[in-house]
Amino acid sequence: MLELIYNRKLFILLIVLHFSMGLILKFIPSLVSGIYIAVFLLFALDIIINYDSKNRAGFYAMYIASLEIVYRMSGALFSWELGKYLVILLFITGLIMGKRKVVPWGFLLMLLLLLPALFFVQHSNPERIREMILFNVSGPLSLVFAGLYFYCREIDRDTFFYGLRLVFLPAFSLVSALTFLAAISTLEFSSLQSSYGASAGFGPNQVSTLLGWFLVLGLLFKIVGKKITPYEILDWVTLFVIFLRALLTFSRGGVVGALLAIVGAVVVLSISYPFYRKIFVRSMPWVFAALLFFAAAFVTANEITGNYLLYRYMGYTTSEVVTGIPEAERSFLTGRGDIMKGDFAAFKDKPLLGVGYGMGERYRSRYYWSGTAHTEFARLLSENGIPGIVFMVTGMIVLPLLFFIRMKDPVTRCFFTAFFLLSMFTMFHAAMRLALPGVVFGAAFICINSFKKEGN
Repeated sequence: MLELIYNRKLFILLIVLHFSMGLILKFIPSLVSGIYIAVFLLFALDIIINYDSKNRAGFYAMYIASLEIVYRMSGALFSWELGKYLVILLFITGLIMGKRKVVPWGFLLMLLLLLPALFFVQHSNPERIREMILFNVSGPLSLVFAGLYFYCREIDRDTFFYGLRLVFLPAFSLVSALTFLAAISTLEFSSLQSSYGASAGFGPNQVSTLLGWFLVLGLLFKIVGKKITPYEILDWVTLFVIFLRALLTFSRGGVVGALLAIVGAVVVLSISYPFYRKIFVRSMPWVFAALLFFAAAFVTANEITGNYLLYRYMGYTTSEVVTGIPEAERSFLTGRGDIMKGDFAAFKDKPLLGVGYGMGERYRSRYYWSGTAHTEFARLLSENGIPGIVFMVTGMIVLPLLFFIRMKDPVTRCFFTAFFLLSMFTMFHAAMRLALPGVVFGAAFICINSFKKEGN
């Protein structure tokens, strides 16, 4: 199925089909859940038949993670965490059917570090124990299996960019879903809280995160001088709509994470490679035009919201805007600091092996209305204890540094930086409620072979 992207006409047809998914979601939402499963089965079969040629399992897993939010919008008929399970299965299938030149011992260690917390989960209801474990371990597992699959896996540039074009297709489904379920003309903004209305009634944080991911993909293609759709104009129109809808969610995490990832990628290219510095200097008029383009999107979104968007990004509260009276204490973390206090308290209580998966909820509830983790790093600390610290040091410091030093290819470093920063920031503000941060974290370790013939 990966080869469908190589054909221009079929690629256009796939864009149309993905856009139509939003219409299906509006009138027959359960059908979207069925499509999600059907696509996974086709992907798994394709991996088996082709022995994971062209590393298709990795791109299929990224696609499934990118479409997860649309599946959840459909009601998630099979399981709320299905996206994480499916990407893990795709990675395992790819590892079995394909070939690995490098054994990622670091990620194998990380897999073992997740085991101790399994034995400390307690509840009177066995079904609840199962739910607590699956909800909290499925995210880190998706990250580990993504790392096992992607780490130092060589992919030629042509395959890499065509694969990411496949991964970008769910952007049309999400934009379409938001268009049909939450048309801009129907939106009302009277609060500076994250807007469920602009997110079609779904979690703004998660919708913003996916939109930010698509924004990163599109802009990375622009940085390396490529089109992510068959037409340049379609690229920019799509990116404008994606950025606009991300802003309207009033969830800053997805937007800030995307900008952080892109700035990081550009900085790495500019500092490390004189050739790219020359390109950027020559491209300054286009860079300036792009900045004006996104500034126009922000101005448009701010007008739609009656200046509430600007107040949101300035860190004001609804009370301050309505009354005009500044609040003594204002937090840009919107409660995450209080939630993390609960995790730190849990770690102090059981530092050696942690309190167990899902057991940190009662600690977090002491400090905030929700016991659900919003920051994956704090959750690993509380529920996994010292193994969680080793997990983070190994996967988020040691392995990234070794990979970055080892890989000299500019495009590899560019995408590594963007993917790594995006996944880390996402895990900070949205934990691992989605499959996306784990999959993107693993994909950061792809080794792009620059010596292959480059596609368009």
